[in-house]
Amino acid sequence: MLLPLLLAGSISILPPTGAATANDSLEINYDQEQLGFAAMQAGDTMTAIQQLERASAELPDDPGRLINLGTAYARMGRLIDARAAFSRAAASRTHFDLILADGSVVDSRRAASYALRKLDDRPSLMIASGN
Repeated sequence: MLLPLLLAGSISILPPTGAATANDSLEINYDQEQLGFAAMQAGDTMTAIQQLERASAELPDDPGRLINLGTAYARMGRLIDARAAFSRAAASRTHFDLILADGSVVDSRRAASYALRKLDDRPSLMIASGN
C-alpha cells in the first residue's frame, strides 16, 4: 500500500486508513496520533511534536513519523532538530512509496531528501533542541 503524502509548503505524511507495508515486508499499523497529521493540519504544531515524540518508542525509525517530526520542528524554527529528523528518514532502511498532493508517487527517502533541500533554502539561523 502507498502512504499518502501532503505537500503544501511543507511535507506531512497522512495517516493511512489501514496498514502500510515497508520495503522489507513488515507491516506498520498507525494510530491517528503517531504521525501527528491532524494536529499539524489544525496548526497545533506543539501538539503534533508531542504526539510524534511519544510515538518514537513504537516507530523509532519510521520515515513517515520522522518526516512529520522534521516538518513540525521546522515550523517551530528548530532547524537543527528538523535536519536530524529528515536525515534519519533519508537514511532509514525502511522506506515507503508516498503519494504526493499532486498525485505523483515518491519514495520516502526522496521526500526526506527534498525536505532537507528545502531547509537549505531557509535562513541560516538555527535554533538548538529545546528552544
